[in-house]
Amino acid sequence: MMRRSMSSMCDPSATSAAPLSPSYSPTPYWWDDVPLLPPPAGVGALPEEAQTVVVGAGYTGLGAALSLARRGRPVLVLDRDAPGRGASGRNGGMAHPGTKHDLATMLTLRGGRERWLETVRAFEAFEQLVEGLPTDVGWQRTGHLELAGHRRHLPRLHGAAQAHRSLGQAARVVEGEELAEEIGSSVFAGGLVVERSGAVQPAALAAALLEAAKAAGADVRAGVDVRRIRANSDAGGGGGAGLTLSTSAGDLRAGQVLVATGATTGRLLPYVGRRLLAVSSFIIATEPVPAELACSISPHRRMFFDTRNFLNYWRLSPDATRVLFGGRTSLAPTSLEGARDRLYARMVRIHPQLRGVRIDRAWSGTVDLSVDGEPHAGRDRRSRAWYAAGYSGTGVALSLHLGDAVARWMCGEDGPPVFADDGRRWRRVPAAARLPGALPAAGWWFRGRDALGR
Repeated sequence: MMRRSMSSMCDPSATSAAPLSPSYSPTPYWWDDVPLLPPPAGVGALPEEAQTVVVGAGYTGLGAALSLARRGRPVLVLDRDAPGRGASGRNGGMAHPGTKHDLATMLTLRGGRERWLETVRAFEAFEQLVEGLPTDVGWQRTGHLELAGHRRHLPRLHGAAQAHRSLGQAARVVEGEELAEEIGSSVFAGGLVVERSGAVQPAALAAALLEAAKAAGADVRAGVDVRRIRANSDAGGGGGAGLTLSTSAGDLRAGQVLVATGATTGRLLPYVGRRLLAVSSFIIATEPVPAELACSISPHRRMFFDTRNFLNYWRLSPDATRVLFGGRTSLAPTSLEGARDRLYARMVRIHPQLRGVRIDRAWSGTVDLSVDGEPHAGRDRRSRAWYAAGYSGTGVALSLHLGDAVARWMCGEDGPPVFADDGRRWRRVPAAARLPGALPAAGWWFRGRDALGR
């Protein structure tokens, strides 16, 4: 008799293959109708010198470039792929205040209240920005429902609701019939409804930001791999070209540099790279479903996510014709096909009414995890480049906000933002976490905690 694999035993969602539609494609659903730049075929000559360079053309980089260009700063944006084709064009499109910590926990941390309020300002600024963009990015003020993955998580949700109310913000815990009015599933013990959040089409947002940044004067170049940043010994104390960037298109001198490369930072900025752990997240999209079925899943078109360590997150598409279901299925290397099948099994366990509905798209993206679950911004002591990273899966609004905040800091308009590392420790990822086999072992441990409601 064939033995079940250890991964199957530890992950009950690892079952048979998901049914696929005839039009199935392993590409992001978001890209179907969005004019993102194609992968670059070639790169033109770079200037020998630039006043300000932004490395990375995701939300952080494009948000910073837009802010700098609107202030009259000449800015050159470099990306080794094409703008918006990384995590910014692949995520679940959920925007809300907060970090990975629930609000009650965040308020117990040193400076946590100030950082929470900064995330509220980030969300409000995000909503104002997207409503003012020249193209539709699918923004909907939906609110979200955080669901108790285990009955033991209910007290945590009640504590978070009380913390929200203590700050004058609408939040409530729903159980029983109230929960049934919010979601078409019977597997959860309760949920926390938070009204201040919403949904966006993430690739459309990236494309709109690119268009706005270029219209403001930013020069955006795709297909340029920045390999090294070093401070120039002859820069002096003025505002000259104090840094040199070694790129796949030649060397470039720059006065200021912002590194906004998230999970792909690595050795480009070693201080930041040592403090980020790159983890894959996966999403599936169903084929179009009847309106009645979509409504049975999410009557109020909420954003959904649960309290598990290996969390699930899901929503309806902007036109409410499909279900998009995402999550982290493992900390070990995982194939897209394996993750797709596990996500399908989880989806139909939560929503049995979707059993038999075929999968039309499946894709992955990389999340830049910080050990403390919060983003960080600062200036590298060695190279003197600025940085912003570590959103840990909560960066749709925060990344744009930090991009703008660091841009204003670079221009001398403001000091370091609230999430800056001045006097605030940013812990390294433990060396043991990078050893072969360490992440799979940690994944089994997290699954055990999920099973016990820890």
